[in-house]
Amino acid sequence: MEIRLLRTFLAVEELRHFSRAADALHMSQPALSKQIGVLEASIGGKLFERGRHGAELTLFGERFLPDAQTLVRDADDVLARARDASSGRTGHLRIGICLSVLTLVPKIIADFRRANPGVVITLSDLSSAEQERRLLAGKLDAGFLRLPAGAGLASFKVVDEGLALAMPPHSQYKRLPSDLAVLNDIGFIALSRARGPGLAAQIDRWCGARRFVPNITQHAEDVQSVLTSVAACVGVAFIPSRAQYLLRDATVLPLPGRDARWRVGLAWASARENPVTARFVSHVRAALSRG
Repeated sequence: MEIRLLRTFLAVEELRHFSRAADALHMSQPALSKQIGVLEASIGGKLFERGRHGAELTLFGERFLPDAQTLVRDADDVLARARDASSGRTGHLRIGICLSVLTLVPKIIADFRRANPGVVITLSDLSSAEQERRLLAGKLDAGFLRLPAGAGLASFKVVDEGLALAMPPHSQYKRLPSDLAVLNDIGFIALSRARGPGLAAQIDRWCGARRFVPNITQHAEDVQSVLTSVAACVGVAFIPSRAQYLLRDATVLPLPGRDARWRVGLAWASARENPVTARFVSHVRAALSRG
């Protein structure tokens, strides 16, 4: 049974007139009459009695009417859901995040959720390297990570980031000492290299250019533990500068040099077509353009 035939039947039932229904459906009256005839033949009964004043439902037509309305309504619901899915209004979005975007991205994601309540969002705090692996493996849909992104990933910049030195509360150093070696007397807390390979490489480049070898006295498995150790006066630490909002009393000193700068952007698998991801990417672009 074709849905278009049911729509024709419902139009005639509503207007109680073949000619008016044909006009409403933008077809000729003979074409409409033919469709009603096809429907009646397929269900085995007459639907309308036609007279000078229009068309009235037969007893059979009255009994058929609720089922026809239900079928059309269900078809409309299926079509609406399909359109929502194809346009990215419904589905599942898996997003990778990093510390550097936590002052900006949560609001962008919250706005996206309000505009697209049919999308279920899952957030994962992951290193840039792990995000790239998951994006390429199809286990992540989009990720905020260190640029440049690897092969197979499309991306654009979200924020500029820089390396900083976090000093314990009440530290005597309010600016970067000319002799970095004095900081080794305090000792460094470092994020595990496996947990943050990009940050570790950035620190290596910056220290290597200054021929400085930090005295690492403690490793941590997450940046929050590093920051907590600094706040507890356990030591000093190299951190992304945007992480300073998590430190209340500690002194955060931005580090100089181009080797202390990098970019963080939004990346996604360029070869994988996903309407939800495409909608989210457009949303982030628009949010950034609005400032």
